[in-house]
Amino acid sequence: MLHQMGVKAVIRPCHKVKARALTRLVLGELPKPNLMILEPPRIGKTDLGVKAFVPWGMSWFPDSEFILSSYASSLATDNSVYIRNTLASDWYRSMIDEEWGAKVRIMGDKAAGRSDHFFTEQGGSVKAVGRGGGITGFGAGKLRKEFGGAIMMDDMMKAQEAKSPAIRAETVNYYKSTLKSRRNRLKTPKTPLVLIMQRLHNQDLAGHLLKEEREQWNVVQIPALDENDISIWEDRCSQEEMLEMREYDPETFYAQYMQNPQASSSIILKPDWWKYWRNKAALENRITLKFITADTAFKAADDNDWSVFQCWGCEGTRGLHLIDQIRGRWEFPELVPVAKEFWLKHSTYIRGITPASEFWIEDKASGISLIQTMRKEPYSIPVNAWTPDEMQTSPDKVGRAKQAAQPLCAGRISVPDPEMGKEFKFSRDLVNEAEAFTNDDSHLYDDQVDTFTQAVSIWMERGGGTGPMPLMDS
Repeated sequence: MLHQMGVKAVIRPCHKVKARALTRLVLGELPKPNLMILEPPRIGKTDLGVKAFVPWGMSWFPDSEFILSSYASSLATDNSVYIRNTLASDWYRSMIDEEWGAKVRIMGDKAAGRSDHFFTEQGGSVKAVGRGGGITGFGAGKLRKEFGGAIMMDDMMKAQEAKSPAIRAETVNYYKSTLKSRRNRLKTPKTPLVLIMQRLHNQDLAGHLLKEEREQWNVVQIPALDENDISIWEDRCSQEEMLEMREYDPETFYAQYMQNPQASSSIILKPDWWKYWRNKAALENRITLKFITADTAFKAADDNDWSVFQCWGCEGTRGLHLIDQIRGRWEFPELVPVAKEFWLKHSTYIRGITPASEFWIEDKASGISLIQTMRKEPYSIPVNAWTPDEMQTSPDKVGRAKQAAQPLCAGRISVPDPEMGKEFKFSRDLVNEAEAFTNDDSHLYDDQVDTFTQAVSIWMERGGGTGPMPLMDS
């Protein structure tokens, strides 16, 4: 289909992730009503997310009603014309009639001379509007249980506008006061909202939605580099270019390409506060207690948080050092063997190394079941349930992050130097996530930070942070 539309169809795994999410939206299989897709520029954001998706949806549901919105009316109108021409083309009509059995027809008399909207013979419609434009007389979504259309928001702000508080506020207000009011169906299932964009600022539209409407949005995050620093599409965002950008322009790299904008002046856990160790043998000699912390999620779906296991070593009350970390999206049955393997890796006695003697799991979500399972035979692992109350720490994430910032700023906390090799890359991931952690909860992920602050609370409960400054030349 993309080839016929004139789009050079290079299908990468990231495109399949996006297409799968959009398909599940139409089928009503997503757990939340709305869909947010965050991805780098120039990887087919509009081609697949709007130009291909809307005709495909209207082929199955020809009476669907769509609203297309972008930062400029010209961009939204171009998309509308493209979709109209696709639906009216002989090749498309032939394909859907012969292969899908759908019969979409453009109503030529009503569509003639109008580039910003058109209708189908079955009563469907597509309306294009730029940010700030009026949509009087148009709505999106049919009043039925099955899919009936959507409000598509494609790049509601240009990259150059991201630094303007006024334009950021204008974008959010337009979404709240105009676009949301154009949904025809407000009862479950609601007319879906689809936001496709690159992150530009921690207070952009995505940041606002993550803060204010997190429970209403399925989130698909597509970073330019994967967990091994491999590019998702070498021709469009080469590894070499991305790694260079990470060094000389980290603000653009983390926002537009990794979908993880930094929190600027509101940073709680600043990147230059972290200390790094390189000599593991010297560090192990100073460790007097070792424990594991875990933050687990319920499901392995793309729109859920990650599960994280970290192993920490205490240098008495003077320092806290990260030894190891694993992070992944695991369903609950997979969590048990993963947790057991991580425990055995660090609790097994090795001469000259202090073994882990405690395993702490946050007492929530799948952690509750994991705690119960690991305590029973055949595992019999001494798992402790971690709760803020028992550790006399802040009940909220932001408060715990601020408490952890004190020993971090003082230079008492260290992580492995990521330059030592791929096996220590998790340090960079943790530091980056910590830098993006915000006061207003507008960040996308905080699983590594939660596991870190959990460890700090356990250490400080034992008097951590009060002894002499640790040696940091290792």
